[in-house]
Amino acid sequence: MCKDSSFIAMGLGLVEHALLDVIARDNLHLRPVHMPRTRRARANGRLKLIEQIVRRLIAMMALGLHVVFAPPKQRAPSPDLPDGVEIVVFPGAVEYHLTLRPASQQLNLSDPFPEIARNGCARAGLVSTARLLARVRALHRLLKSPETAAKRLARSFQRLKAKGRPSPVAGPAPNAFRLNAELGALSTALPGLLNARLVSAWTDSG
Repeated sequence: MCKDSSFIAMGLGLVEHALLDVIARDNLHLRPVHMPRTRRARANGRLKLIEQIVRRLIAMMALGLHVVFAPPKQRAPSPDLPDGVEIVVFPGAVEYHLTLRPASQQLNLSDPFPEIARNGCARAGLVSTARLLARVRALHRLLKSPETAAKRLARSFQRLKAKGRPSPVAGPAPNAFRLNAELGALSTALPGLLNARLVSAWTDSG
């Protein structure tokens, strides 16, 4: 377990440096509103590879946790409002969150991140950076508190196992060559390590 913790900590450190590199390449820390389409596509591609590594590291961390389900809390009934009083809801900006599991019931750790909606018009020039910046913020938040994300994923794993679902399987990392040497080696090693941990967790009767 100590070796796993050191490996995960090392991996998260490499990922954090890779995220900073993505930010610095296109000056995303300046929060540009628009950027060239090709540059955004390259940034999205690098970010997708980093996100996959983060998910697998969080999964490794989650498999080392034993989460005890707490009994559900009963919510107190909301008091009735006086006559003529209404609750006003102000719309706000939707905050992006990095998903640790796909929306479907089957967990596929090879590429669980949903495809980004693409504009059908192949226009040249500048495009919006809103979605890219939201992904960067979400990944940055997760790296600041990976333990919280690992606990959530550990609960998901336990529910899958309790329902008799098959063990998830992590696919290979064919695009690891696009990363630097350290991150590429990490991306290549993670599928085998994670699959071994998943098999052990699913065959363990405890």
